[in-house]
Amino acid sequence: MPRPRRAGIHIAVLGPLAVHDNDREVSIHSLMQRRLLGLLALNPAQLVRTADIVEVLWDGRPPATHSNLVHVYVGALRKILEPERESRSSSDVVVTGVTGYRLALDRDQIDLARFDDLVKQARGQGKREDAYDDYERALQCWRGPVDAAIHQHPAAVVAAQQRIVATLAFADLAIELRRYDAAVRWLDPLSREEPLHEGLHARLVLALAGSGRQAEALHHFAAVRARIVQELGVEPGPQLADAHLRVLRQELPGGPPPGRATVQHTDVTVTPCELPAATSILIGRSSALRGLDRLLPGTVDAQPAAAIAAISGGPGTGKTALAVHWAHSVREHFPDGQLYVNLRGFHPTGPVVSAHEAMRTFLESLGVAPRRVPQSQEGRVNLYRSLLADRRVLVVLDNARDAEHVRPLLPGSAGSAAVVTSRNRLTGLVAVENVTAVGLEALSPEDSRELVGRRLGAARLAAEPDAAAEIGRLCGHLPLALAILTARATVQAELPLASFVEYLRAERDRLDALRGDETTIDIRAVFSWSYGVLSPEAARLFRLLGAHTGPDIGVEAAASLADCSVDRVRAPLAELVRGSLIEEEPHDRYTLHDLLRVYALEVAGTVDSATDRRAATRRMLDHYLSGAIGASRVLDPHRDATRPGRPPVGPRHFDSRADATVWFAVERQNLLAVQDASTDACMDDRTWWLGWALAGYLQRSGHWQNWADTQSVALEAARRLGDLQREAYAHRNIGLAYARMGEFGEATACYRRALELYERIGDLAGAASAHLNLGWVADRRQHFTEALHHAEQALTLYRSAQHPAGEADSLNTIGWYQIQLGDYRSALALCRQALAVQQAIGDRPGQADTWDSLGYAYHHLGDHEQALGSYRQALALYSEATDRYHESLVLNHMGDTHRAAGDVTAAGDFWREALRILDELGHAEAADVRDKLTGLPQVGR
Repeated sequence: MPRPRRAGIHIAVLGPLAVHDNDREVSIHSLMQRRLLGLLALNPAQLVRTADIVEVLWDGRPPATHSNLVHVYVGALRKILEPERESRSSSDVVVTGVTGYRLALDRDQIDLARFDDLVKQARGQGKREDAYDDYERALQCWRGPVDAAIHQHPAAVVAAQQRIVATLAFADLAIELRRYDAAVRWLDPLSREEPLHEGLHARLVLALAGSGRQAEALHHFAAVRARIVQELGVEPGPQLADAHLRVLRQELPGGPPPGRATVQHTDVTVTPCELPAATSILIGRSSALRGLDRLLPGTVDAQPAAAIAAISGGPGTGKTALAVHWAHSVREHFPDGQLYVNLRGFHPTGPVVSAHEAMRTFLESLGVAPRRVPQSQEGRVNLYRSLLADRRVLVVLDNARDAEHVRPLLPGSAGSAAVVTSRNRLTGLVAVENVTAVGLEALSPEDSRELVGRRLGAARLAAEPDAAAEIGRLCGHLPLALAILTARATVQAELPLASFVEYLRAERDRLDALRGDETTIDIRAVFSWSYGVLSPEAARLFRLLGAHTGPDIGVEAAASLADCSVDRVRAPLAELVRGSLIEEEPHDRYTLHDLLRVYALEVAGTVDSATDRRAATRRMLDHYLSGAIGASRVLDPHRDATRPGRPPVGPRHFDSRADATVWFAVERQNLLAVQDASTDACMDDRTWWLGWALAGYLQRSGHWQNWADTQSVALEAARRLGDLQREAYAHRNIGLAYARMGEFGEATACYRRALELYERIGDLAGAASAHLNLGWVADRRQHFTEALHHAEQALTLYRSAQHPAGEADSLNTIGWYQIQLGDYRSALALCRQALAVQQAIGDRPGQADTWDSLGYAYHHLGDHEQALGSYRQALALYSEATDRYHESLVLNHMGDTHRAAGDVTAAGDFWREALRILDELGHAEAADVRDKLTGLPQVGR
């Protein structure tokens, strides 16, 4: 007879992990057991594979005996949860499956399952008041962030995202029902945990104002705006700005503003809306649209898994136009957002956007901080599909090369849908993934005629029906060619359609000698004729744009390509837009269709000399290199750019750190493509400098894989140049990137190679820096004696090189390692020497590091007053440099000192501020601070 289910067990994972058996708290002290139980609770009633358990328990580095250890931990956990169970009997709580384990508890016994159920129940309520109650009950399941032992697991990240979504929905209802205090009660703590989430802060501003706290609402907006500008380099988005404006106008939510009609509060939920602008005219695609409609939720053909369609067709058939048009028309079916990426699978010159890179962009669009994006492809896929679970998101994957290119980017669960476009038929995808295939061919003659009529007007079509039909035939009935030709005919409305037919026939005859099938010749005839009527300035710019390898181009880069001013380049850009040869995007950005890029390169090869083309490439590279060096120097003013030589261009001027950060963010993809282009052009000096200039931004923004990749390209350039110093410099940078990704073995190998090269060329300062890097890795592994040896070597080398800044850095570093080894008095003496040198030469970042070391030494000597005074000096200097990570370290240390001095309240305050910054940065060290707060019940709960 089966034993009754353990109805008294309740497991709480939405906050510090807690287990209760009826009213008795069950203690689980083992970190491994906490991780195991937390992982199972994050997947209620679902089988968790043993392989996933191993990954979580040992962070991807399991011991050889991991299989036996998993059984041991499972057995120990069962004894804790079922103390009365006989040793050889099966468990009713942690059940063994074929490939793993699961928690066999009812959904109301696990807080995450109860939260999910209440949220789903709230979404289905017909009355606002009932939905409000359900959402509040759901939020009450949360006691704080997910336990530190498992908070970085994809399932924990998804749960945290769902908490935000539920809080936003509850706040909307609370504001609508004028229950402002309730909205503030739930928004305030979560907005502190999510300091850059504009949706939360916008609602908090409105709720504060609605509850009569207008001054506090305005103060909160000012603080959030300052944080966004400082950290992201941009102004707040429309939702936060709109909330601020409504408070200023006293258009308070839930009621009409003074003397005006009621203003309906619009939904400001943050969702990705990344679709490009849709074409205004779509002809002849009714059948294809019906095929795509099968993807919609609730249709007869809807599948239990994610719905996927593959649109295939030759170049110029309108695949992208169809996908984007349909995506816009069904947006209401996908309320959780629309993701879009141009994978550039057939780009003639630029790099293909890999699934790995596209996945990072999607994760950031879904709210994942760059530093929290997993480095491995498998980790990104798991997190991506977890975030899409229980959401309705439409994903448009444009210009895919083949099935393998897009397979990792496809949603994994029902409710979401994906549309893929490609010149290839993607038969592997269709066969394996049960994809709806939508094939596109050229338009029928009737549809071509209708398209011409829609674009040029019925009267013009009726006046020359035969000419309109011939235009369709000469354009190969391809939508792209027809769009370009009708754009020209609209500009030259005084000419009869017959004259355009004559031009096209003449151009096709001229191109007959070129090889290619009939369709290619026809569309190239259209391109050739459209190009032929351009002004000389626009024609030259069109040819030059073919050499630009990035996804889009700004007006300043276009001016550099054309070797003219920004004001002068605007006229030819506008002419190309009017002729549909380029597309204009917001913020002075422009894009070029792949087919037109091929044609532009072809024409450039026949019109422009090799010297002119190379000069244009150099101007393009120098534009981006100048910007990157200028932005890098603003963001890293103390960075030494003289030792590797002088860059080939001067730096561009930026007014502020915010301007430099925004420029890097906007141009990052172009900069990566341009570095590859510089390699293709054999301009190795520029290739290396682009890597140098990108390093700091990619490090701070969390794009660590891009950081490693660009430095690897720079390394190869240095080798071709035969420049051992630059080669060593690149090795160090690759090592730094690997270290940030936790790959300490690879980092050590890079540092050792850099050290070997520096020693070979006699660069004493370079060798010293490599020793400091090797010491840092040893410190991370708690090999403090080895770390101290490297720091002492660095000191000797810096002194020989007469490098005072490096000497002071080494003195402080030696002092730090002596603190780790318990020699606090010697550490104080060395750090004071370092500080004296740093103050003499004005090295303020170095002073910050040394003040922190002094505080740490005083702390361990029990001199709490001196420790706090030193820490305050360090904190002021780090704040001046906007070094957020080191600010958090000092705040953490100050919390430790207050705790040691017995001031528990102050300790909690400093730890909470440190935790806020670390969570904002997505740093793993947040878990340690969170554990400290958990140990202070009266402060941290």
